[in-house]
This record gives sequence, structure tokens and C-alpha cells, in this order.
Amino acid sequence: MYKFETKTNEAGVIENVMNHQPNGYNPSTGVYASSYIFQGDWEDELKALNFTKRGIKIKEAEQIDKDKGQDEQYLYNSFRSADGKDTTHDQLQDFWKEENPADYKDTNSKLASPKLAAICDWFQCDKTRIRIFQQQPGAYMQMHTDFDNQRGNEHGETLRIFVQLTDMPGGAWYRFKTADSEVSINLQKGQFLIFNPDHTGHQTQNLTEVPRNAFMLVVKRNDWLDALTENETMTFINVNELAEQKKAV
Repeated sequence: MYKFETKTNEAGVIENVMNHQPNGYNPSTGVYASSYIFQGDWEDELKALNFTKRGIKIKEAEQIDKDKGQDEQYLYNSFRSADGKDTTHDQLQDFWKEENPADYKDTNSKLASPKLAAICDWFQCDKTRIRIFQQQPGAYMQMHTDFDNQRGNEHGETLRIFVQLTDMPGGAWYRFKTADSEVSINLQKGQFLIFNPDHTGHQTQNLTEVPRNAFMLVVKRNDWLDALTENETMTFINVNELAEQKKAV
């Protein structure tokens, strides 16, 4: 388990997350890189998905995504969306209105992908948007924050979860920056991150020759998620078994 939220040197920069494990973790201001690892063979399900460019439906989001480099360098498939379509990747409502988990629906892609769906369902929290983002080779997204919690918190604080779905060679990383810390993380397949997108700057780059697939889950913070970040034991989660258990119910 790797966490960071406090200064470790005079410059406030963390070069190696492996050596930085401060006491205490606040999902509102830090980043959690999991000691949980999903294991399974979901590659065939990934290959069967149809990935599309992001169709911007809200004017405010269009310029923001261009500035971030998100409009051309990513392809998407939604597992949960505002209208239940796997080609809808954003909220359909007023950009500044808080997203309500009750307004979101699972898509056909999720229903057709039992192993990938099992990863999503393992997280015991309310969810709004869920999508797989496929970062293309050579793609770069600049450091930025988002607006999820600025829209309101009537339904709870909004966090994001990134789950790495493909093994990547060196050169594909996530970078995070808080008020006093900065770190790069190269996740292994099945590992995930949890962070507050408003308070934590985040950036990605894929310098490899293959696409990187990762889940992004937009979720509401709860006690289960807080307890999750306290686990310090490497724990493997068998996704094939999770899918079979769900099928048997």
C-alpha cells in the first residue's frame, strides 16, 4: 500500500512512492495506491469492446478536454452512464449540477463483460460514471484538477478510482500532485488508485507503443472506501471467481 499527502523533504517532492508511507491518509487530499490486486483473464472481454471517441455534449466540457489533450488521444467505452449507453461518456445534465448515482444506469458493455463487471461491482460504494479509457501510444494529458466536488456534495464527497487493466512496459505512468507532494506511479495490472480529483492534480502519459486500458469509476466516498485504504497487506482478488459467484446468484 502506498499513500502520500505530507511533505517528505525540503522541496516537498517525493521521487519514489515506495519509500513514502506517512501515518494517516485522507482521501480528500491524498492518493491511495492499492495493496489490493485484481487477478484474472479479462483480455478477451477488453478485445470485444467497441471503443469510441469522446462525444462532448456539454459546451463547458469541450474546451476543458481540448486543453487537457483528452479529445483526440483517448478512446472510451462506458460501463455506467447517464442514459445507459456505452457511447455516452459524460453527464447529460447541466455541467455544474452534482451527479446523482441514482440517475446512472449500467450499459450493455457491462452486462456483456462479466469479469470486468465484477471489478466494478467489487467496490461497495455508490457510483455515477464508469468508463474504460484507452490512452493511445504517445498520448499525454497535462496536470489538471477537475470539478466534481465543486458541483456540490448533497450525495457525498466525490472520489475517483483508476483500475489498471493492462500490463504496461515502462513509460506509462500516472503523476499526482498535492499541496506539498508530487509522485509518479506506474501501476501493475489489476492495481488501483483512489483520489479526490478536485484537490489532487493528476496527469498521465503513455510513452509505449501499445494502448493503455484503465477503468475510471466516479464514486461517492463512504466508510467502506475509508476502511479499504487502511489495508497494508498485499491482497489478491480473483476476478474469475467473482464473476462465477455472481453468475451463480
